[in-house]
Amino acid sequence: MFNPATLSSHFGGIGRALATPRYRIYWTGQAVMVQGFWIYKIASGWLMFDLTHSPAWLGALGSGYLLPILFLGPFGGAVADRFGYRRCAIAMGGSGAAIAFLAAILAWTNLITPILLVLLTLIQGLLFAFEFPARQALYPNLVERKDMPAAIALNSTTFHSSAFTGPAIGGVLIHFGDIGAGFAANAFCMAWMVGAIYFIPSPPNLRDRLAEKKASGIANDLRAGLKYTRNHIDIRLLILLSVIAALLVRPYLDFLPGFAGEIFNRGKEGLAALTSAAGIGALIFASVLAFRGKTKGLTTFLVIGQSGSALFLIAFALTDNFFVGLATLALVGGLLVFATTSAQSLIQHSVDDDYRARVISINVSLVLGAPAISALIIGWLAEFIGLQWAIVWPAIVSLAIFLPVGLLLRRRRRKIEAEKV
Repeated sequence: MFNPATLSSHFGGIGRALATPRYRIYWTGQAVMVQGFWIYKIASGWLMFDLTHSPAWLGALGSGYLLPILFLGPFGGAVADRFGYRRCAIAMGGSGAAIAFLAAILAWTNLITPILLVLLTLIQGLLFAFEFPARQALYPNLVERKDMPAAIALNSTTFHSSAFTGPAIGGVLIHFGDIGAGFAANAFCMAWMVGAIYFIPSPPNLRDRLAEKKASGIANDLRAGLKYTRNHIDIRLLILLSVIAALLVRPYLDFLPGFAGEIFNRGKEGLAALTSAAGIGALIFASVLAFRGKTKGLTTFLVIGQSGSALFLIAFALTDNFFVGLATLALVGGLLVFATTSAQSLIQHSVDDDYRARVISINVSLVLGAPAISALIIGWLAEFIGLQWAIVWPAIVSLAIFLPVGLLLRRRRRKIEAEKV
């Protein structure tokens, strides 16, 4: 017989989160959905590289998914605060599953082209700009505030463990030449998440709270969320550090097909191995945070994670030894998830409930949307100075910014990490 108390006592933060029935339902959906994300990423990335053999097109593919998030994310958060997190997550997630299945059909019929692949990815990004903040804002309805760091870290662990299993599945699919099956798998995984959210009950008094929000006007909601974020110094600093990492470190993921094919000469299997290495590192580091399940110390983890990920990314980009590349990439993935999960937990810990979806959407739109710009620039730069140095120079710049801003944030750690009632 299932015993939540036993689960909590034996598995630390992970046990406390999974002891909550609503979170268990959410997590089962998350565990499947993130497999589809990585399957789609590796399938679409390899398809684009196979069609074009161009780093610039890889950058365009990454930008196609992220640009809508950059520009529409805050609006998506305001919509979620106004119409309800659960309703928005279901509608947008279901639409995303339909677009993913359309991509599968086009791949199966050999009608896919580089431009069409970017266009479909652009639509997926547009839907994600509305779905993600709504889904993330469900946390207070899933677990108690004190358990949110554990729940967020467990979600991060799940996401990054899928960076090992998802590419492995995707690698098998593209190895047998069936890119369309990868896209269809993504559609199934997204639909599974929609089903899980459907079975999560709405929070109490939802109708009254939504009616109160609708009276203010959506433009006023958006302005209020931006003002709140700007005036909250801790949230502002957390978002700033996250955005710098997103701009200058995270885009390496979009160029792994180029490293696998041109730098290491390992082909499709090499791409799956590189992506999986980053996923294994991320899984290990995220698991540490999930078992720990505490807010205290996250500010220090954030600073160490961001600085360390930039240093090891430089080492990865400069090596032409495949096995050294795998080892350094595992550390990049692990330290980067240390930073991003810590930042997400601290933002969720600090924000007022009335502004939750809007602040999350601002953070998400900047953190996920910023690489859309830098991926285009890095891809263009790689055409002139080579892929390796196009990755190295942004990482060096990021270090120059991380250290002073990180030290300022760390001096405020007691206030940021203080328990909230």
